[in-house]
Amino acid sequence: MILSDNETTIDRLNNRAIAVTIADIIKNSSESVSIGVHGDWGAGKSSVLAMVETELNPDATCVEDVAEWDEKDEVNWEGTEGEANTEETYLTVRFNSWQYLGFEDAKIALMSAIVSGLEKKAKAYYKKNRIKGGLKKLKNIAKRTWDNLDKLGLVKSVGKLGIAAISGAWPLIITGSVAGTFKYIADNPDKATDVIETIGSLLQGNGTETRGFKEIEEFRKNFQELFCEAHIKKLIVLIDDLDRCLPRVAIETLEAVRMFLLLQNTAFVIAADELMIRYAVQEYFPRMPEQDGDKPEPIRFDYRRFSDKYLEKLIQIPLHIPRLGIAEARLYIMLLLIESEIGETDELKKLAQLVNLKLNKPWALEQLTTEEIQKALGEKYSTVTDKIMIAMNIDSILSEHTNGNPRNIKRFVNMLLLRTELAYKRGFPKKDLQMAVLAKMMLAEQYNYDFYKEIAGELDDEGKWPGFTKVKVTSEVTDTIAGNGTEMQVKQDAKKQDGQEAEVDGHNEKKNPLLQDGWVKKWIAIEPSLENVDLRPYFFACTEKEDFFFVSPEERLRELVAAIRGGRLSATTKKDAFVGLCQEDAIKLFKIASDSVYARKNSLTEIKAPKFIEGLRVYVKYRPDLQKELINFILRLPAGELGIWALGGWEECIPNTSIEIPKLKDFYKKIERETTNPFIKEAARKAQE
Repeated sequence: MILSDNETTIDRLNNRAIAVTIADIIKNSSESVSIGVHGDWGAGKSSVLAMVETELNPDATCVEDVAEWDEKDEVNWEGTEGEANTEETYLTVRFNSWQYLGFEDAKIALMSAIVSGLEKKAKAYYKKNRIKGGLKKLKNIAKRTWDNLDKLGLVKSVGKLGIAAISGAWPLIITGSVAGTFKYIADNPDKATDVIETIGSLLQGNGTETRGFKEIEEFRKNFQELFCEAHIKKLIVLIDDLDRCLPRVAIETLEAVRMFLLLQNTAFVIAADELMIRYAVQEYFPRMPEQDGDKPEPIRFDYRRFSDKYLEKLIQIPLHIPRLGIAEARLYIMLLLIESEIGETDELKKLAQLVNLKLNKPWALEQLTTEEIQKALGEKYSTVTDKIMIAMNIDSILSEHTNGNPRNIKRFVNMLLLRTELAYKRGFPKKDLQMAVLAKMMLAEQYNYDFYKEIAGELDDEGKWPGFTKVKVTSEVTDTIAGNGTEMQVKQDAKKQDGQEAEVDGHNEKKNPLLQDGWVKKWIAIEPSLENVDLRPYFFACTEKEDFFFVSPEERLRELVAAIRGGRLSATTKKDAFVGLCQEDAIKLFKIASDSVYARKNSLTEIKAPKFIEGLRVYVKYRPDLQKELINFILRLPAGELGIWALGGWEECIPNTSIEIPKLKDFYKKIERETTNPFIKEAARKAQE
């Protein structure tokens, strides 16, 4: 089962403490308040918001839609305000800023979401208490409030309209709120004069600012009335994904928050990466002048300090989600893999509670015991033992390389689950592709790709990597999965076989520095052992990044082929890569690069050596084992059509001590025999001396 990346109310990271703290601040605050939930991308900010909502309204139910008013229901209502149930509650409104990224005015979008939430809550109150005349009264107030929002949107749009009128770009600007205003006039002809006067005043001088202030004041007045109609104790707005938005959307949303903070009984909880909001502030507000006209020295404006002050004004109480430590990340990895098997069940919730108890003292580095896991999962325990072992094996490397980021950890786990499922659906036998082995291989793929590629390039005919024979893994298991409550840990040590320095299938640790690398030894040491495992199915399961088997040799060696064909200079830069090739790949590379002769045949007649010939000479200089291939190649060239270049320059790759010198002289003799150029014929004769 693939794990959802959406927010959740199941606390796997001990973040409920943050949510409870936020809820307490809101409940105990006598004034409006803004709270920031800060953390890295994927730290769990959205889940904290979901838990805040649960803490404030644990029994909340969906409020019905109010798109269609039905005042006929009031005919038989006999309730009055005095008789109504006045139990005060909290109204939470979720606002995802990212969803309004393309919206013309993010500020109006947030205000509309809040008004809509209050309107629904007020209608639900009147229907529940059957108060006669309540819906009619509410409709009146709501209409005035929505009219205010329409006019506020118009104020901003007409500012653009004035610019368009001056520049002659009218047709392009009559969109969005302005178009909506024309519809408003059509639906309310009695208001046409008022709206037209508003547009006229806005197009004159600085009328936009004056009219905008008036509309905001009217909105505040009507909003307060609507708030009273909802009969709630406090309005809480939860703003999410603000750090995903463009600077304009982020700042406009925060500006709307600033306006509501001047009202009573409101609270805003804003989830965002603090650094991204600082960036938005710096990008949104215009740069200050670098120099004062009367002063020759430049004036430097500290935008970092300005961003800090801006955030301090808007976010009164900042709370930061702490990063996961290694021990916490390990517990989280285990929870995710168990969840992938049993889902968000009651058993998982019990286990999550146990994890949070451990996390109450993160400095103690306590892990779950077998007995604790068995007790929490009950009968489902037997279905997840393999997942627990996988978690125990990969948790150390995975937590280190993801820096404990929950989303990055979940992405790795989801990729593991998805690749396993796809492989099985493609017909891979389960005995040939085991999730535990795939998880281990993915650690190498994701976090040490050079090592991963080396394994792929050196598999033998049975798909096994000879390098594993150089490291002996001994595992000291202090507890088995079916143990009796002791702490579940696996201690592993990587040891070289005593006295084994001989070459094994071309592998000697002195020749292969990767086997000396601490990360590689640690990776080899974790279970399961891969010494006798056919790894080809696992590379095939990961081919979305790179296909090591299905691609042609030219595709795999493309970069080195290009270097050779580029000439002496580019080939020289690839010395280490040439030297590091196995014999099979080295020969393939030579063949692919030398095939360039068929596409560049005309260049063979020139005085100067073609670039691909220069590249081949450099390549063979670094790979003397290819001298035979080079000689055989030049002997196949059309000797009678070659330029003077063919009679020199070979000494760097075929020195006088080479056993191929006689064949090189045969090459010169062939040129002397077949060429019709007397100058080249004489040079070929002298080259044989």
